[in-house]
Amino acid sequence: MITLYQFSTSPFTEKVRRALNYKRLPFEVNEVVRARVAEGDYEHVSPTGKFPAIQDGDQVVWDSTDIIHHLEEAHDGPALVPPAARDAALAHAIEEWADESLYFYEMTMRLAWEHNLDAALDEFAASLPGIPKPKLKTMIMQATSQLTEAQGVGRKPRSQVVADVERHFRALDGLLDGRSWLVGEALSFADLAVMGQLSALRYAQEARAALGRTRHVMDWIERVEALAPK
Repeated sequence: MITLYQFSTSPFTEKVRRALNYKRLPFEVNEVVRARVAEGDYEHVSPTGKFPAIQDGDQVVWDSTDIIHHLEEAHDGPALVPPAARDAALAHAIEEWADESLYFYEMTMRLAWEHNLDAALDEFAASLPGIPKPKLKTMIMQATSQLTEAQGVGRKPRSQVVADVERHFRALDGLLDGRSWLVGEALSFADLAVMGQLSALRYAQEARAALGRTRHVMDWIERVEALAPK
């Protein structure tokens, strides 16, 4: 039995859960208590303190990308990596776009903009028991703003952030024009990586509005949900 150590609020955790479900692998969930990470309670599965992490028999793997490739190599079930070399390379590039670009937009819009954080706050409070919600909200906004401002997205005016996300969604819509999946003829880890970030972005009312103006993305979301539920 695989054990998944997760922050339920993480889009990277969602990517891994969907991969496990797509490959029809049984697993159990261990929700990580954020305050106990610094105390070393999870060093046996994630020496770096990064989550998600899995324990698969005697092997531990952390980082969502590494977990995806471990599952592909160690377990049967529907393939996560496209068989053609060019498609596998494109899936890697799309995953990087999701993990390293869309991620900072979802962080900014979901967690640094107060009106959107309200919708996500209860989920974060569950993993940080004992902290009053007003204090937790301030902590999340401050920590997120510091991170996204250092990266760059958080320094942009809100109107520009929204315009950027709309451009990303148009690109995603273009990738899906005439296709069921982002790469090749079947669902791949590229679809799961993007889906995880979109799930987080949908907490933001501005992102939901932008998604509603796409032609193909919502149908693709339904296909992903059907084959790889979260």
